[in-house]
Amino acid sequence: MVTGTKRLNLTSQYAFSLVKGDLNRTDFSVVVKNRARTPKPWRWEVYCAGRRSPIARSNNFFELRSTASLESHVALDEMLRKLRF
Repeated sequence: MVTGTKRLNLTSQYAFSLVKGDLNRTDFSVVVKNRARTPKPWRWEVYCAGRRSPIARSNNFFELRSTASLESHVALDEMLRKLRF
């Protein structure tokens, strides 16, 4: 279920450095992590090669890991499309 709300936190300053770098689509990955207590513990995070911290994460927490996973792939595709990868 994709919501109409803003799905990710990504600073424009970092997004600019991503566009200018020597990165391609395969340098990005998504991870679903248990970051809160039930009933909605799951959150997705986007990582980029060479960085230890996530470059984007979901604003919302999810009840099911599978829902967070589906949303993460939609958000990653959207982010890469905006960054023109």
